[in-house]
Amino acid sequence: MLRVLLRLLAVALPLLPFAFAAQMAMDTMSSGSTANGILILLASLAVLALVEGLIFRIWLLPAWGQAIGERLYGGSYLPEEDTIARLAAQIRRSEDASLLPNLRQLVLEQKRRSRGWLELARLLQDVAHDDRAALQALLDGAEAVTDREDRAMLLYRAGSLAADKLNSPAEAAELFSRAANFLPNTVYGKRAAAKLPQAD
Repeated sequence: MLRVLLRLLAVALPLLPFAFAAQMAMDTMSSGSTANGILILLASLAVLALVEGLIFRIWLLPAWGQAIGERLYGGSYLPEEDTIARLAAQIRRSEDASLLPNLRQLVLEQKRRSRGWLELARLLQDVAHDDRAALQALLDGAEAVTDREDRAMLLYRAGSLAADKLNSPAEAAELFSRAANFLPNTVYGKRAAAKLPQAD
C-alpha cells in the first residue's frame, strides 16, 4: 500500500509547480501580455510532460512491467481460495515475521508454483527486512519449479535483487548469466542477457 501511495505522490507532485505556473500565465494574460502568458503556459506544459514522462519511464513502467510479468509467468489465484495467498495477506497485514516459517512450509508443499516463492521472497524483504533470505528463496524456487519461464523469471528476480539491494554486481552477473545461458529462449532469459556486458 505504501508503495502505491508513493507512486501516486510522485505523479502528483509535479502538478503543484505546474498549477503555480499556470496561474502565473493567467495573471500575465489578464494584465494584457497575452503572448508572454501563452509562452509561460506552453513552457510549463513542456516541463510537466518531460518530468511526468521521466517518472513513468524510469520508475512506474518498470514496476508495472514486473507486476505484469509475475502475473503472466507466476500464475494467479484468488486469495480467498488459496492458503498461501491467505497467509501471505495475513503476514503483510500484521507484519508478523514469526509467521514466515509457516509460509515457507506451505510454499514447499506446493513448490512447483512460482507464485508462492515470489510471495515468500517479497515478504522476507518487506516484513523480515532480510534481502539475503529473499534471494535464497528465489534461488530455491528456481530449483523447485518445473516451468522454464518460471525458472527464468525467478533467476532474473534473484539477479535484480543481488544488484539493487545487496550491492553485489558479481553475484547478479552470475545469476543473469545462468538465466541467459540455460534458458535463452524464455522472456526472462532474454531480459537477463540484456543485463550482461556485451562482448566487443
